[in-house]
Amino acid sequence: MHHDFSLKEQVAHGTQKNPISGLPFRTGKGTGYENRFFVERHWHHYIEIIYIVKGTYQFEINLEEFRLETGDICFLNGEDLHQITGLEAITAHDVLLFDPKILKFSYMDEFSEQVIEPLLDHKHLLPHFLHPNHSHYAEVRSRLLPLLELAVKKPERWYVPCKLGLIELLYFMQTCGLFLSADEALSPADRQKIERYKKMVSYMETNYPQTITLQDLGNVVSCNPQYMCRFFREITGTSPMQYLISLRVEHACSLLRRTEKSVLEISLDCGFENVSYFIRKFRQLKGCTPGEYRNSPG
Repeated sequence: MHHDFSLKEQVAHGTQKNPISGLPFRTGKGTGYENRFFVERHWHHYIEIIYIVKGTYQFEINLEEFRLETGDICFLNGEDLHQITGLEAITAHDVLLFDPKILKFSYMDEFSEQVIEPLLDHKHLLPHFLHPNHSHYAEVRSRLLPLLELAVKKPERWYVPCKLGLIELLYFMQTCGLFLSADEALSPADRQKIERYKKMVSYMETNYPQTITLQDLGNVVSCNPQYMCRFFREITGTSPMQYLISLRVEHACSLLRRTEKSVLEISLDCGFENVSYFIRKFRQLKGCTPGEYRNSPG
């Protein structure tokens, strides 16, 4: 587990004046993903549009799994819980991220009322996928690719044309009936399960230095510990306590790299009351002791 991507992502994309970001992701030798692309389950308030340039990917979106291939387009709505795995060594995809608040207008005209506000309020959602065989795929792709190029290359005065193009793209999709209602996207039961998961991992991330019990986690999601453990394991494949230990070890790794604190100090800072237990769990998860990890090449 990489804790940066295990819960609500806090990374800012773009700048305050230009809150749109274009990111090209490539895998292979000399890239940040030499073996394969992988981003662990997380969520954020940004809307994310992904164009698959090359390769095959496994997407998990709101606990459902999908396979995407070259040419496919993925739309991730704000707060969608998602995980992305490249299924081949060499893959490529481009990402357009933007803060949905940039779509908001102060004057409530027909466009704002019918297109923008329902999207901002999560009453309407973007479809998760558009495949090349879809009747409106070519039109959407022809509008999306220039926006990706602008956001990635950022030529002079790129932002306003990119924002205007983004608004035009969303308007086109809405008029073609591509938007979904919130009720179509998730059942009430699935929505509750996802919200409970988010609350639990957010609570663990915030409070990992402290003692956390199963009862504490049950209280966070207003259900008994037995049921809480069962649904958490269904989502993650592990128990809440094992997830918490992994989270603490990831924070310990960061401290080992960034600080000169002793192993004892780091174990206490990360919520381990016993340094021997910390070292044992660290070795189980990382294959080395904390000291060996600190001294290994970064």
